Amino acid sequence: MGLSYGQLYNCSMSQLTKNQNKSRISLTDFLIVAAMMAALGGFAVVTLLKGGRNSERSASALELANYIQKARQDSMRRSTTDLSQMAQVKIFNRRSYSIALDGDGDGNLDIPLVKSLPDAAGTEIEGPFPKTYIFDANGVTVDADGKSTAPQPIFVKNNSGRSAIRFEADGKVVLVPSATRSLASR
Repeated sequence: MGLSYGQLYNCSMSQLTKNQNKSRISLTDFLIVAAMMAALGGFAVVTLLKGGRNSERSASALELANYIQKARQDSMRRSTTDLSQMAQVKIFNRRSYSIALDGDGDGNLDIPLVKSLPDAAGTEIEGPFPKTYIFDANGVTVDADGKSTAPQPIFVKNNSGRSAIRFEADGKVVLVPSATRSLASR
């Protein structure tokens, strides 16, 4: 029993059509893959944007912490006991602060340098304001009467989180990159 040419042709065409259907990507498959790629791409963009805001906040907090540490070191270097000559950092509001230290080495405080946080970053310092951090000859924070104080942490925040600048018992300044509210109670 042999197959005629027509039967062979119909048989092989039907197998060929089945094989082609298996190798084709259906519209449904394509849409599923496209949706998954869009979701992953969106996640990547959000992560990159949030990471940029984190780094902007961290950079602002680090700059402020470095200025506070410089003021502390300046008072220690000069061993000043006169309150009016102790290096200090004053935070005026959410966006600006000043640093007063002896930058030229003449033994007296220079005109304070006023700094502002970058506008575009949306980064700000938490209140209340004003805040003043004065450092004595031992590098410890003191109040306006020259008495040793234990200052609360300084929080720098934006819409991606908060960073804290806290003071150790010996006055050393420590930057905590991602802070929680529990630091305020320490």
